[in-house]
Order: sequence, then structure tokens, then C-alpha cells
Amino acid sequence: DAVVVATGGHVAVPDIPGAELPHVHTGPGLREWLDDRLFAGWRHRLVRPAAVRLASRAWMPLGRRVAIIGGDLVALELAEFLAARGRRVSILEAGNDIAPEVGNKRRTEHMDRLDRLGVTVHVRAAVERITAQAVMFTPAGGTSRPLPADSVVIAGTVQPDTRLFDAVVAAMPGAEVHAAGDCGGLGLIRKATEEGARAACAI
Repeated sequence: DAVVVATGGHVAVPDIPGAELPHVHTGPGLREWLDDRLFAGWRHRLVRPAAVRLASRAWMPLGRRVAIIGGDLVALELAEFLAARGRRVSILEAGNDIAPEVGNKRRTEHMDRLDRLGVTVHVRAAVERITAQAVMFTPAGGTSRPLPADSVVIAGTVQPDTRLFDAVVAAMPGAEVHAAGDCGGLGLIRKATEEGARAACAI
């Protein structure tokens, strides 16, 4: 009689010249790499977050200078994680603000941590291409310049994925169909729980 679709969004990775180079990673790619190395099969039962944190201080598949393309919340958290482990991290964000999906208080807290960790943040930075030694970008009001990098992470952005929602609406014209979470638009846990509660009350 009713369906709540909470399938989440999908990570869209921009197509940047040079993204195929071996020192370039994507956010989803790093996650898959970690799953393959640490969480495959029975091993995931033995791995705890504390062990991952400890092991990552000794070794990670990233160089000393890391450029992160994208400035959403996930990118900021990754920058903090890497900088705390001795990496020199720079963030390149094309928009006017970092982490637009969070409120001012939480954004300020992240900015304070990034500042303490020595992370460089460039907003309104148009990325042109990635080379073997650098990321070429144009800062706001400036000219094209290189950002030296040993490793590059293209964070990507979460976008709504309404495919299943649309299919359910089309297949079940008489049913109540509700969307909750990122499948209906980018948000955080608060948005997801509010929409889930709203759907439950409506049903």
C-alpha cells in the first residue's frame, strides 16, 4: 500500500583531463580500495576503526602532497584525516563556499580544524587539468597556475538518484510513494530522519 524509497544518492565524479593518471584517485575508488584490502570476506569482522586509524598513520597509498578536488563535507573530513597523518593537503573548490550542505556553525568548526592542520583551501578555483606533478587551476580573478601534488583525489559530489523512486511511482499508480534521504536531494542525517518521520506520519 505504501513504499518509502531511501536508496541514497550517487557520487558524480567530474571528467577532468588527466584523471586517468596513476596518482589520481576518486572518492568512491578509495573506498573500494579500502574495502578490497581490509574488509573483504571474513576480515571485516577483525578490523576496527581504531586499527584503521593506527595503521593509516604508518602507511597510506597517497603521497606527501595531496590535492583534493571538491569541497563538500566528505572532502573536508578526508582533508582533516590526511593532514592529521602528516600530509600537506590542499582543497580546490569551484564554488563560493566549502561544505554548502552544512550549517554555519559546523562549517566554522571544520574551517578552524583545517586552519590548525595547515590545510590550504582555494574556493572559486576552476580546475583545468591534472598533470604528473601538479593540478592546473585558475583562482578567482587570477591566471592559470600549478598546484604541486604527489597524489590527487577527486572527491566528487553526491547527487540525487531518483531512478528507483520514479520506477516505483510509474509501476504502482495507486500506492503512496515517499522519498527519504539523498535519493530526493542532498542532505545529512537530519534531513533523512525528518523525511522518514514525515513519511511514517503520512502513512
